[in-house]
Amino acid sequence: MSIHNLRVLLQEPLVPSSVTYGIYSSSAGNAVFPYGPASLARYIHSRGYDVTYLDPGLQRMESKEYLSYIENQRFSIIGIGSTTINIDHALATFELIKRRFPDITTVLGGIHSTLLPVETMHTSKAIDYIVLREAEKPLFRLLECVRKQDFEGVKKISGICYREKSNVTVNPFAPGDHLLPEEIPIPLFGILPMEKYVAQITFSKAYPTYSVIASRGCPFQCSFCNASDVLGKKLRHKSINTVLDEIRILKDEFGAKGIMFHDSTFTANRKWLKLFCHSYRESRLDLPWSCNSRADTIDETLALEMKEAGCWLVSFGIESANQKSLDLLKKGTTVEQNKRAVKLCLAQGLCVNTNYILCLPGETSSDTMNTIRFARKMGNHLASFNLPIPFPKTGMRETIERIGVLRDDAPWSDYSGWDFTNPVYINPLIGRENMKNLRRRAYRSFYTNPNVWYRNCKELILLRQSPRKYWRGLWGLLSSLK
Repeated sequence: MSIHNLRVLLQEPLVPSSVTYGIYSSSAGNAVFPYGPASLARYIHSRGYDVTYLDPGLQRMESKEYLSYIENQRFSIIGIGSTTINIDHALATFELIKRRFPDITTVLGGIHSTLLPVETMHTSKAIDYIVLREAEKPLFRLLECVRKQDFEGVKKISGICYREKSNVTVNPFAPGDHLLPEEIPIPLFGILPMEKYVAQITFSKAYPTYSVIASRGCPFQCSFCNASDVLGKKLRHKSINTVLDEIRILKDEFGAKGIMFHDSTFTANRKWLKLFCHSYRESRLDLPWSCNSRADTIDETLALEMKEAGCWLVSFGIESANQKSLDLLKKGTTVEQNKRAVKLCLAQGLCVNTNYILCLPGETSSDTMNTIRFARKMGNHLASFNLPIPFPKTGMRETIERIGVLRDDAPWSDYSGWDFTNPVYINPLIGRENMKNLRRRAYRSFYTNPNVWYRNCKELILLRQSPRKYWRGLWGLLSSLK
C-alpha cells in the first residue's frame, strides 16, 4: 500500500523492436521480463511508494498514446534503465516527456549511464538524475529527498549523478550500498504483463519459461563484460529459501513451466549450488531449469547433481578455440577445459548451448576458421556466433582502439548482440564483409553437423522439449542466414 504522495513509473524507452532484436524482431526475438526493474520496484514499493511499470514497445504504444498515458496517470517520477543499444532512445523518451511535462522528475539508470554518467548528462538536459550501479538504495534515498523537496539532501546521496546549472557532479557509489544477500528482493511480478513475455528459445524447454537471478556480483574479469563494474566483484547469493519461494510464485501464480537462471555463472559457488540442488529436489517444484556456467566451475559430479535436480540445459561461453584469444579476453579458461566441460555435460544427458565470438582482435581468417571447426566438432545441441562488441569502458574496447578499427559513425544502437549486419568493430586482418561471411559460415557449419541434428531430433521426437521452440528457432536461424 502506498503511503507517499509520489507516483513512480519505471519503464522501458520508446524503442522499436528492430533496434532491440535486429533481424530477429519478427521471428525468434525474445521478450524476457525486466528482472532488474521488477526487483527495484519491489524494493521501493515495500517502503511505501506507489510504483508502476510500462514497456511501451510491448504494449505497441506510439508517442501520442504514450503521452496520453503519462498525462492520465499523473506520475511524479519516471525512471528508465539504459543499455548501450537503447541509450539514444532512452534520452529521446526523456526529451519527449520533458517537452510535455517539464515538472516530472526524470531518473536514468542502468549499465550505460553508470559507465558514462558525465557524458550522458551532457548529452541531454532532459535527465534530472542518474542512479549509478545497483540502484535500490540510491533510488530510495533520492525518492525521499524529492518527496520532502530536500534538494540539498540529494547532494549527499552516494551513487547519484546530478547537475547544478552547467556543472555535472558524480557522487561515487558506496560499496556499502550493495544489498546484502538477505536484502535482495523478489521481483514485484504483479506490476508486469507476465503473459506477454516469451523467453529466449535457447533456455526454454516448455512455455512459459521465466527468469530467475539467484545472485548478484561477478568474480570474473572477462574483458568484454562490465558485470563486475556494475554489481561488484563479490558474489552475493539470495538464500535458497528465497529462491524457492520466488520459483513457487512463478509456478503457482503465473503458470511457469520452466525456469532459466540468468546469473552470469550459476555454478560459481559450488557449495551453494549443491545445497540448492538438494533443496530443489526436496521442494517438489519439479520445473525444468537451465543456467549459465563456466568450464572451470563444473565437473561430472556437479553436472549429475544438477541434472537430478531438474537442470536440462547448461550454457557455456566458449568464446574461441584459440588460446591466444582466450588470454586476450582474460577469460581464465583453456581450450581443453572448454572441450572437457561440453563433453562431460553431454555425457550426463544434459543439453548444451555454446557461445562463440568470432574475428577477435589479432585473429586472422585462419584463426576464426579454427573456432568454426572446433564448434562443429563439439556437435552439441545449440550454438550462437557473435562478432566482437566493444562496449564502453571494457578491456576489449581498449584493445580494439589500440589494434583494431572502430566505426566512427556507429550509433549506440549498433552495439547489438542480435544484429551484426553493420558491425561496430572491423578486424583489419579480416575485413568487414569477410567477418560477416565467416559468421554465416559458422552457423551453416554447426547446424549442418549430423550430430547436432541427431541430438535435436531426438529431443523433438521423444517430446522432451516443446515443438514450438524448434519452429521458432528454425525461423530465426533462416532469418539470420538471409
